[in-house]
Order: sequence, then structure tokens, then C-alpha cells
Amino acid sequence: MLSMFKKSAAFLFFFQLIIFPTFSQKVCWASKVLEFSSERVIPFQTTEYKAIQALGKPNVLPNISESTAAWQPSQPDSPSAEYITVAFDTLMPIRQVAVAENFGQGCIEKILAIDSKNNVYTLYQTPENQINEIKDKGKMLNVILSEMTTYSIKAIKLILNTEKIKGPNQIDAIGISDSTEPIKAVIRVAADAPKEVYRENLGKGVNSRHQEFAPVISSDGKTLFYTRNYLSMFGKEKDQDVWFSVQDKNGNWVKSKNIGYPINNEDKNAVFAVSADGREILLMNKYNKDGKLSPGISRSFRTRAGWAYPEEIKIDNYYNQSPNAEYAISPDGRVMVMSIQRKNTVGKRDLYVSFKKENTNWSEPISMGRQINTVEHEVTPFIAADGKTLYFSTRGFPGYGDNDIFKTQRLDDTWQYWTEPENLGSAINTPNWDGYFTLPASGEYAYICSINAAKKEDIYKLELPKTAKPEPVAIISGDILTTTDKKPVEAVLTMTPQNDKLKPEVKKYDPATGSFSFVVPLKEIYNFVPYAKGYLAINETVDLSKEISYREIKKDFYLMPLEVGNKGVLNSFTFEQGESHLQAPALKDLDRIVQAMNDFPTLEILFEGHTDNQGDFQLNLKLSEERVEEVKNYLISKGIASERVTTKGWGQTRPIASNATEERRRLNRRVEFTITKK
Repeated sequence: MLSMFKKSAAFLFFFQLIIFPTFSQKVCWASKVLEFSSERVIPFQTTEYKAIQALGKPNVLPNISESTAAWQPSQPDSPSAEYITVAFDTLMPIRQVAVAENFGQGCIEKILAIDSKNNVYTLYQTPENQINEIKDKGKMLNVILSEMTTYSIKAIKLILNTEKIKGPNQIDAIGISDSTEPIKAVIRVAADAPKEVYRENLGKGVNSRHQEFAPVISSDGKTLFYTRNYLSMFGKEKDQDVWFSVQDKNGNWVKSKNIGYPINNEDKNAVFAVSADGREILLMNKYNKDGKLSPGISRSFRTRAGWAYPEEIKIDNYYNQSPNAEYAISPDGRVMVMSIQRKNTVGKRDLYVSFKKENTNWSEPISMGRQINTVEHEVTPFIAADGKTLYFSTRGFPGYGDNDIFKTQRLDDTWQYWTEPENLGSAINTPNWDGYFTLPASGEYAYICSINAAKKEDIYKLELPKTAKPEPVAIISGDILTTTDKKPVEAVLTMTPQNDKLKPEVKKYDPATGSFSFVVPLKEIYNFVPYAKGYLAINETVDLSKEISYREIKKDFYLMPLEVGNKGVLNSFTFEQGESHLQAPALKDLDRIVQAMNDFPTLEILFEGHTDNQGDFQLNLKLSEERVEEVKNYLISKGIASERVTTKGWGQTRPIASNATEERRRLNRRVEFTITKK
């Protein structure tokens, strides 16, 4: 216990309920609990209602409600005094104390201040025989001192008479300030967040008299998966099935269809993510061989015959102590965010992250930290197309009623450090429960669940204000065709960013199930290489280094059949003027040629070198010969017999572009190849 030498200070006090921030004052919030009389304890729970919930900024106000994110003494209406003493990181003289009484306000009897020498000062005391006129169940109590204290405050003690106010009494936060400007309860919303956003009910194509929720929109915004509670395809009441709708050419949603077996069965079914190319969906629960479901996660691939039977996604040491869960996956398919409850949860369900491993399993879930996890439920996560912006639903931060949707952005690749979550504002969030926020790659609009006039959940579309949008990206989609007849060919496509911090992505392309699609960040350059046995890849580059806004790029890539007479250009072979040595990108192209020549041992290739028109004619001719000799020597070093490789230098005699600028001349400094024997 702290030693106490009683002194007094003159004070004024009043209540404030504000929902806009101020910036002129220095505010310190309590950071450590020194002592307390009691706290409510719930079996099998962690920190709900505990004294530590009085630390930090308000988690509840200006919303007035009971919350697990506030300190609550063990017994309402206790005949004994309840108290809590909290310390601050900063010692300073003060003019004000603020106490966030989010529920059952009006029972604070006394506020004491403790200085660095453990001297105790009375800052506030309820006058004897005061008649309480309680208009609201919760408010901010601001105690404004008549002058700055002559001592620095290290701790504040609250003494409560909980008999005065019947029912639970909760303290959300305790703050001090050197200003007389009242400390205010703040909902953290972007300064330019709009007051109104148009919400469009998706209509009869999607919504019905039943409950529709958990929307998942495809990257291109043209296919919507969602869950419906209704009389199921199996005739069972209150069943939960996956449905989907697609947009017609006018952008209207056509009548939804039940996705059917094997995705839907007699249990509760739901999609929680769809891959960037729409070929894979991730599903709630593990689909067992006997047709039953058990806790876990599954995935299904789209095949020529429809959706395949879901296969389990294996996660190291996965368990969930809650009967409910939601999941989100990053655009590159390497990171999964999950709303689950584990032994180290902060409160109820928290957000955890898992990373895809080399063996296709996933790493053990790791808590994403207290910057976003609170003692309340954090649910319905969604990772935007930029791979940085996370949306989720909680009532663990100040909001407008029940769960609100918040936005945060990760600060590094650990997925442990995040910006302070920002409420999307009253134009998007309502006094009701808000969640299941999903965006296409464009980030122009979102789909969300809201309560309709019949008090059932429907799916709505709303335009996203600039403050709520993620960073812009691009969608690169297309087909893989042959160079000869331009027919699609089943292949594997590898996308490699030139930025080493970004990892390559590999996608299988099957023309029977649709085009490939990549969702990629802007400000980067990407190399694309298709592969199929019996073909040589024509690698190409997509340069987004100067792009600043969302783009949809249609781009086909090509494979050259290994047939005699077929000819191509090695696009990665660009030389510095007057130089013949091979650069790193060219070696990757040659390695693919080595692979093809190993696959077909009788294959022979002619390489032809070319230059621009700068400099002496004869020197250019010699330079072109040196360039293709470099190619031949590299292939020989990889085990290809020299007689299978022939070369020819043409110098500057066969340009494919003007030599007027350096950019155009670079195109003429090239290597071409021709299949001479198969």
C-alpha cells in the first residue's frame, strides 16, 4: 500500500461527452495498475473486466454501454468502498483529471493524487448529502483544478461508492492533463471522413426474405460469394449454404445460385476467401471423407467438371477455443489472418497470423498484437488487394454502438506491427452490429452486411470514401497462347518482381477454367515467364513503376512450339552499348533453353546477334558475333554439346527499330534464335 499524507486542492468539476479530437493539450493515460480493491472474474476468461482495462485510452466512450474492456469491481452495490490506483509513464504537474465512466457513472466518491514522494492530495470529493441527477448511464468526468499543481503527479487513486448507483459500475480509462481544456472521449476517424455514404441494397438477385451474410467479392468485382440461412437444398431448416451471383454486362447481379455439392452439405457451409484468379475458394471447416464437417479450414479448386471436393488446409498446432471463427488470405496466397480464440488471447477472439510454408502447410498462428487485439472480439478480418491494409470488426475501440469496422495498415513483414486502428466513420458504421467488409481489387467500393427494415441481414454495396481505401494495385490477366496459331495452351506462369523484397508467384493456367490473374502492387516491374513441356518461353516484362492509380491490364503471354523453323527473340538480352557480356536476366532465359535442350536431346538452335548503328560497321559486326558466342559458351558450360548450337552475327544490318534514340537503339541490341532441328 502507498503511504499517504493528506493534503487538499481546490477543484471544479463537470461532465463532458464529446466525439471530436483536440490537439492543444498534453494528455497522459494511466499505464500501470498499482492496487485495486476487487475485479470481476469470469471463469475460463482472461482479462475481461480486470483492473488493467482501466489503462490506456478509452475503449468504450463516447459509446455508453457495458463492456468487457472496462474495469468492473467484483460485486455491484458493494457495501464496502471499491478503489483503484493507477500510475502514469510521465510525471508532471496537472490541471485536470478525467475519468471515463462508460457505465454506471456517478459513484466516484473521491479522487486522490500521489506525487513522487508518496504525498497524497485530494483533488475531488463528492459533497455530503449531494443529490445525484443521473441523466445518462455513462459520461466523461472532468475534474478541472483551479490552478496547476505545485507537485508532479505519479499516480491517481479513485474511491467508489457503488451502492449509490445500482447495477454494474465500470471505469474505461483515467487520464491527466496540464490543460483546462476538457479531456474528451474520441472516436478515431479520419479528419475528412464523409458524413454520408450511399448504400445500395443488392436487390432480389442476391438478397431474399432469408438472412444473407459473409459476402466475399472476387478481385475483379464480378463474382460474389455469400452465405444464406434458409431452408437448405437438403430440406433442413436454418441451414447455412454458400450461394453466388455474377454480374451481367450492365453490372447488375443476376439471380443467385446455390453452389451445390460438394461445397454445400447438411452442415454449416461458408466461403471466406477467393483467390485472385478465382480458381480457388477457401472454406470454413474441414470436409471429412464421410461427408461430415469438423473444425478447421479447407480449400476447393475449380476444375473442368466444377468445384473439386474440398481438401484440408493443415496449420501447425491449430486449435480454436471458440465455436466460431473467420479467416482472410492475402492476395498472393501466402498469409492468412484468422479470428480465433487461443490460450494467449487478449480477451475473446483475437486476430492471429499464419504463413504458408514450403511444404504447403501453414505455420502456427501468432497473435497480431495488442495494437489491434482487445479484450472484446476481433472478427471478420479482410486483407485488401494491396496486401497491407486490414479491415476488421470489433467493439474494443470507441465506436457508434455495437461492433464497428476498423482499418489498419501493417508496418512491416512480420504482421505484428500496425498503425492505430481507425474507425471507418458513422457513414459506414451504424449503431447495430457491422462486419463482413469485403472489397474488389479496385478499392472503389465495398460490400457489407447490414440490418434491413425486417431486422434481417442483407448485403449492401457502398462507395468507399478516399480515407477508407487501400493503396491502389493492378490486375494483370490474360491467356497463354502459342506463337504460331495463337491457341491457348495449358501451362505454368511465373511472375517475378524485380524488387527482391517481393516474392515470385506461380499460377497454373488451364484455358478450360478461365484466364490467369495476378493482383500486384504498383511502382514495380514484373517479369513473366510461361512454361510448358515442348515449348520455349517468350518472357515479357510489365512495367508499373510509374503507375499511381488502379489499373486492369489485359496481357497475353506466349510459348513457342519446339518445331523446326520457329523463331523468337530473347527479350531479356539487352546489352550496354559496345558490350557483349551477359547480364543476370539473360542467364535465366538461357537456363530455360538448357532445360528444353535436355528435354529434347536432338534439339538444335541457331542464335543470331544484332547491334545498333552506333560506331564502326566492322566493329559492330564483330561485336554481334561476340554476343552470340557468349551465348554458346554459356550453353556449353551447362553441358550442351557445341555441335547443337550454331551462331551468326549480323552487326547493324538488320534493325527492328529506329536508331534515333537510345531507347530504340537498345531494341536493336538483341539476340534471336531459330529451331533448326528437333
